[in-house]
Amino acid sequence: MSRKTARYVIVPDDNVFNDSMETTSFRLFRAMHRRLFRAAGARPADSMAQGACEGSAPATRPRLRMLETEVGRIRLLDSIGENEASLVSMTPEQARELQRAYPGLRVRRELRLYPLRYGRLNIIRKEAKPAAFRSAKELELRCVDAASGKPVAGASVVVVLDGRRGFGISDAVTDKDGRFRTPLPAGQARIDAVICQPLAGYWPGGAEDILVKEEGVTGLELPLVPIAADFADGLDRMLAPAKKTDGRDVRVAIVDTGVDPAKGLNLERGLNTTGTEPADEWFDNGTGHGTHVAGIVARVAPGVVLHSYRVFEKGEGGASEFAIARAIRQAVEDGCDIVNLSLGQSSEPIAISREVRRARALGVVCVAAAGNDYMSPVSYPARSGVVAAVSAGGVLDAWPEGAITGRNVAGDPAPVQDRFFARFSNIGPEVDFIGPGVGIISWVDKTSKGVMDGTSMACPAVAGLMARLLSRTPEILSSERNQQRSDDIIKLANSHAVPIGFGPRYEGAGLIDQK
Repeated sequence: MSRKTARYVIVPDDNVFNDSMETTSFRLFRAMHRRLFRAAGARPADSMAQGACEGSAPATRPRLRMLETEVGRIRLLDSIGENEASLVSMTPEQARELQRAYPGLRVRRELRLYPLRYGRLNIIRKEAKPAAFRSAKELELRCVDAASGKPVAGASVVVVLDGRRGFGISDAVTDKDGRFRTPLPAGQARIDAVICQPLAGYWPGGAEDILVKEEGVTGLELPLVPIAADFADGLDRMLAPAKKTDGRDVRVAIVDTGVDPAKGLNLERGLNTTGTEPADEWFDNGTGHGTHVAGIVARVAPGVVLHSYRVFEKGEGGASEFAIARAIRQAVEDGCDIVNLSLGQSSEPIAISREVRRARALGVVCVAAAGNDYMSPVSYPARSGVVAAVSAGGVLDAWPEGAITGRNVAGDPAPVQDRFFARFSNIGPEVDFIGPGVGIISWVDKTSKGVMDGTSMACPAVAGLMARLLSRTPEILSSERNQQRSDDIIKLANSHAVPIGFGPRYEGAGLIDQK
């Protein structure tokens, strides 16, 4: 029997027909929470890491406790509440036996979810190993400012060697001279695409169908177009202009990589729920994703109040399902009206599913990105029935000449007038709305702006549109926080949605029209 342990999420498998019945499964579940907290006189909120804003104080958690069960001793790590999700560490054999012994519980391996910005992880599915090529062929790329010719350092580079297989190089950046050099396979005659995308300051640049020299170095220079302050991007062209008061008195939670205090972002509070970092270290973790998302909400609804819940640790690509579940719980407790979830995973994270259902029952609407897997099924949590799932579209030519953004235009479904569907967006019957998600400009830190694509960008646009409508409908905004309130918010959004013409599987009810 394996002695290697893993983290598992356990939630009660509620049954509305016997919810008052005391079962052996429920008794064990409640015992987990009491053992972890009540014995030490702690409160559930104490399970979140504590520390200074600068991160100088070490993170602290409750003392780890063991619990004797029918399957042996398991380690208790965290709990959201006495009747809510618990996090434990045990062996896979113990997990299987625990599920059999307590069928009234759901026991699942904890999942990790990822930001849904479209990029290198979606383009390259099989990473090449250039050191193994043993070839005299090389690619030398240089990325430069299209206006000044100066090198652009630190830009992300993607080299698509075989687009059909998703084979290529993605874990690369330009050096201080704007260069990136790599060996190529001996049989490589053409490169499908090379993309260069800095985090801030520029539109992504690239080239496609590049002829490779029979021997030696294939040189390629990519001019990157700087972001102009007055440029009308896809969001500007797809949505009606915002009024200064749009979003006033509405609170939107950004559950993401953290948010930096950029101009125009009315940040009221924040919390880090990773459990490993200080609780008040909730600014962006350096990827810019959460700040970009928050900036989109603020562009659409300038009067909105933002809460930042950081669930992605610094240096980590994924976030734990439990950290996200706790963030949703805290957002509801903090009085948020809308929760933005620009993150996802293909399998169901049961702790998050439970929290989005609870949020909906307490009058809060969760809005989630559908995913960027080239029209694959909708990701979780967007796939959950109580969540508003958002796909991505755009406006033709809403990017400057020289940008490679146009490669994201889908051919099927075909564009309708100047509107197009994003070829990377996931689709399905779960899609509720469509939003602008191609070539979107927003903050990436407190002083710089960048361009991003993805259902991650469409999602906050829709969250912002809901905030617009809610601020203009005070009778719903001020109503009792229950299922009727959240239903009314969704009905309000649906009543203002106008189909573009792609079909329900692609756009749901369509684009929310706020005129």
